This record gives sequence, structure tokens and C-alpha cells, in this order.
Amino acid sequence: MNDKFKGLVLGLSLGALLTGSVAYASGTQIEVFFRDLKFKFDGIEKAPTADQGGPGFIHNGTTYVPLRFVSEALGKEVNFDEDTGTVWVGKRIEMNHPVALFKDGQITQGELQTRMALDRAFGYASEEHAESHEYQQYLLEEMIVQRVLSSRLDEAGKTAAAADVEKEIAFFQTEFASSSRTAADLNTRLAEQGLSEKDFHAFVEQLVFARKALTASIPEEKLKASYDERAASGDLHIATVRHILIGFEDAQGKERTKEEAKAKAQQIANKLRSGANFAELAKQESEDPGSKDNGGLYKDAPINQWVEPFKKATKELSLDAISDPVETTFGYHIIRVESRGVLSFEQEKETLLAEALGDAYSNFISKELPGLIQKIDLPE
Repeated sequence: MNDKFKGLVLGLSLGALLTGSVAYASGTQIEVFFRDLKFKFDGIEKAPTADQGGPGFIHNGTTYVPLRFVSEALGKEVNFDEDTGTVWVGKRIEMNHPVALFKDGQITQGELQTRMALDRAFGYASEEHAESHEYQQYLLEEMIVQRVLSSRLDEAGKTAAAADVEKEIAFFQTEFASSSRTAADLNTRLAEQGLSEKDFHAFVEQLVFARKALTASIPEEKLKASYDERAASGDLHIATVRHILIGFEDAQGKERTKEEAKAKAQQIANKLRSGANFAELAKQESEDPGSKDNGGLYKDAPINQWVEPFKKATKELSLDAISDPVETTFGYHIIRVESRGVLSFEQEKETLLAEALGDAYSNFISKELPGLIQKIDLPE
């Protein structure tokens, strides 16, 4: 390819030949008009050279500017691969180049680019992250972990996980639909990043397979041991309580003294002991927005979630007794404990499993992953 034609290919359009004031593209003759155009980049005037494609021209009201000139003026190298018909602006990145080698596998530059595009589509990362080797290395390590773990799930397990994959996809779409966005917006975002629904599905599928494989490595005996330990410590104790809160501010935001709040709470306790309906009185008087409309009820709630004075009263009160005013940082509470219990293993199993999965994942990264990675070769 001679220099003149090469310049035109990069400067105007692929397959176009310009002679005088007439251009021929795809066998069609078009008229163009040359003008003495000026180009300024951040206020600095620059003019295209012959090697950069020559001057720009105007056709049908549109100004065409040489690609090589604009790219090089912005500090980007331009190259043309004649064999593949590809114009490279900036870094030349071979998508088939392996950027990570690990035991029994590899990850190519193209696969890494797809994963980075997914992160951008989900809003997890910006364009700036793509330039960071630290970020790319983190992604590569995460991709290796997911590939290795998902490969440990047998075909029967993968078939059984199909329903979970669809549930996870629906979850992603629901999460994305927050903040006034919709599932359709997710498809648009994927398309903006050059991704297809197939790319998204493959990503979610691998996540699910990896989690299933990791789950299979955790024996139920380990979960039961964790359950017994937590039950013995009181972490799994629950209670159903009703309460009425009288805060240190009234409904209009006017401050109350502690004496005023306590006196009002005591009046309510007296009414309850005289037979007033707790749920109705809570709806009328309680200043706890989390339970007021529900008659002051917290059903089967973990006792350890509450502040210390409330927790102590919940543990010590006789069932169905009306407490004296209990002071916390929120104000004064009148409390009635309706039942106490302990979460069963089945009720707590999902929480225990999530904690065990977190520990197993951390152990894999710290202990197994370093021995799996053979080489990471990110382009400069």
C-alpha cells in the first residue's frame, strides 16, 4: 500500500479514493468542497499534514476531518492492519493475547475486556478503572477464582442449578431497577458497552456455579457446630414484644425533659395495667415509627439487636407483664414480652451458610489461589 492511499484510508474512510474535488466511494460519485479549515485543540491551533490525510472537506453539510490528524493531535497513535482491515487508535490490544495463565486454563485480553465492560454496565467501575493495572489484576484474580470453582461443579450440579441462574438474573434486574431504573435500562446499558444478554447470562451462570461448588465443600456438620456455638452464647434468642415509646421530643419536635417523658410513660403503663388494649394504645401514643402502626409489635425479633436496657428488660420481664418505664437513648419504653424462643437450625441455616461461604471464599483466595496462578501479563 503506497503512503498516499494509506493516509487516505486512515484519514477519510475505508475504501474511499479522493482525487481533486470529487470522491469515489463504493462506486458512487459524490461532490465535496474543500475549505481552508482551522483546527484548535484546547485552544492550540494545529494543521493536518499530507501524511495525516490532508485537509478536511465538506459533504452534504457535514465536515469530515482526517482520523490520523485528530488522533495524533490528541496524543493517540494510529495504525492500520491491512490483513484484518482494522484501524487502531491508541494502544493496539490483541484480544486473543493471554493476560493470565493458571493451572488448567487461561484468560485472554478479550475476556478481561468483557468483564470490565460488565462492571461498567452495572455501575461498579468507571472508564478510569480500565487504565489501572491494580484494578485489572484484581478482576483477573476474581475471574480465575470463579472459573476454577465453577469447573468443580459436575454436569448434574450445573443442570440442577439452572433455576438458580434464572433467579439470580431476576435479582440483578431487580437491583438494577432501583433508583427509577428498569430491567430494560440494564439491556440498554449492556448494549452501550458492546455486550449481549448472552454475555450477561454467562457471567451470572459462572457466579452461580462457583457458589454451588463452594457450598458443596461445606459439610452440614460444620454448620451445626456453628449453630450450637451461637445458640449457647445467646445470639439466637428471639422474643415477641410490644412496646410504646415516649421520646424526648413530641410529635411536633418540641423537646421534653426526662421527667416529662417518664411521667407520660408511667401514665400509659398505668392504663395498660388497668386493662387498656396495648395495640390500640400503641397506635395512639407510641413515637416509634418502626412499630407504631403495627400496634407496637416486634415479632420473633433477635434480642441482641436491641440496645442494652431494652434487651435486659426483654430477657428478664415475666411473660405478659407490663414493665415500668425503661430508659434508653430513644426515650422511655413500656414493654410487654409475649413470647421467647431460640431460632431453630433450619431458620438460621441460610445465615450460617452465608457466613461459612464467606470464610471458604477468603480461605480459597489466601491459601489456594496463589498456587494456581502461573502468570499475569497485562499489556503496558
